[in-house]
Amino acid sequence: MIAILALLATAFAAAGCVTQETRPQPRIKAIQASTEIPAAQLLDVGVRLFDENLPTNEKTLEREHIFPEVRKAEARYFPMQIRNTLEGTGQWGQVRVIPRDADSLDVHVSGRILESTGQLLRAEIVVSDATGRRWFKREYEQPADTRSYKDQSARPRDPFQNLYSTLANDMLMYRRQLAPADMENVRRVSELRFATDLAPYAFQDYLGEDKKSGQYKVMRLPADNDPLSARMDRLRERDYALLDTINEYYSLFTDNMAESYTSWRRYSYAELEAESAAKRSALSRKLLGAAAIVGGLIAGSESDSYVGQAAATGAIFGGAYVIKSGFDKGAEVKMHSESIKQLGDSFQAEVQPMVIEVEGRTLQLQGTAEEKYHEWRRLLKELYENETGLPAALPAAAHDTAPAAVDTDAQSD
Repeated sequence: MIAILALLATAFAAAGCVTQETRPQPRIKAIQASTEIPAAQLLDVGVRLFDENLPTNEKTLEREHIFPEVRKAEARYFPMQIRNTLEGTGQWGQVRVIPRDADSLDVHVSGRILESTGQLLRAEIVVSDATGRRWFKREYEQPADTRSYKDQSARPRDPFQNLYSTLANDMLMYRRQLAPADMENVRRVSELRFATDLAPYAFQDYLGEDKKSGQYKVMRLPADNDPLSARMDRLRERDYALLDTINEYYSLFTDNMAESYTSWRRYSYAELEAESAAKRSALSRKLLGAAAIVGGLIAGSESDSYVGQAAATGAIFGGAYVIKSGFDKGAEVKMHSESIKQLGDSFQAEVQPMVIEVEGRTLQLQGTAEEKYHEWRRLLKELYENETGLPAALPAAAHDTAPAAVDTDAQSD
């Protein structure tokens, strides 16, 4: 009996040391456009920055291997990967990464990070359009494609590209269910929502909201030669130009972090695999060591011979040694956890000021890209009011609380 227990302990302990290799994932490709899509049916897409979903409890952060600086960077990185995937299909109009509360485009993609390590990416995605109609809300989960971690080229395939491609295909499937008239209506509502946000006193009667569904609908359209609409169209082009600039900012941020982030995920994957293997080995050793001790005690109590007593004692000491080796493996788990933490702490994100020109003035927008965009929209409202001579729509409190832009021309005088 003791011999059998000893053999089982040896076999299970050895099995616990084996690292389970994750198989490469079958590659999913985003569906490409086979024919040219009419311009009236090309919907512009805004991929909002993801919700970081950061726990406030330090123990939870440590247990789930969440590093705040990494997660904040990922909230910008993942939307850019989705944007690049959608743009590469040729199925959509302009695709941009935008601040979370920006709503001036035809279709919006919002995301919330549920889990992100070198092993697994899990996110909740919501897709809706300018009318307020939700296309779908789904949770996506994708194990890492380990081939990406072995690729030593300058731009390896993202290990979670399958997730982005699956989302792109899901969005395409939904869009194909819409009639051309539905897509044209989405574009009209998007234009009127932008105009109503900047100048509600001039455009609020053009758009209505269904109280039951919460969706927007066009009540009437401005005349083709309406001067206020013509000015609004020019402002929207300027807004698009700034969104393009912000999008380039996010793209540059992603490019700058790509190499270090790829390395972080590669090493994170290796450390998590090693940690998992060490945990399996530690648990096996502790359980089987305890079984050997119990078996030795039972055998010793049942045997009257010297040889039987010696064998029982040997089994007890052997079981104690196996348990000790299990605790040693626990120390190895802690070592790998500390290694992952160091990898996370070494990853940082930078924010640079943005300089733009408006009506001959050079303005420097400070803070994050999101704060820059909020300040820009405030400036657009003021610009529209100045051009039309209409009374200001914003209350004084809104001006007081808005982030300040730095007029660099005024500073140089």
